[in-house]
Amino acid sequence: MSLLELGRARLAMVLPGHRERGAMDHRIHFEAYALASTTLDNLERKMTRREDLIHEYRQICLDLQAEVVTMRTLRTG
Repeated sequence: MSLLELGRARLAMVLPGHRERGAMDHRIHFEAYALASTTLDNLERKMTRREDLIHEYRQICLDLQAEVVTMRTLRTG
């Protein structure tokens, strides 16, 4: 699966109201979200957890989610 597809799929899971394909057509956001959310998953699974990095990547994911919602709102508003 490409970063684009992975990011689109992961965002669709956390933002179910924005699942339409046309609602999320910003490649850079998908790829960034794929990388950030995958890194967060990996950090959370490690035995020696780096809470500072987990917090940082969780915030990155939330920021990217908010950007997608904002772009979607501006596009349809």
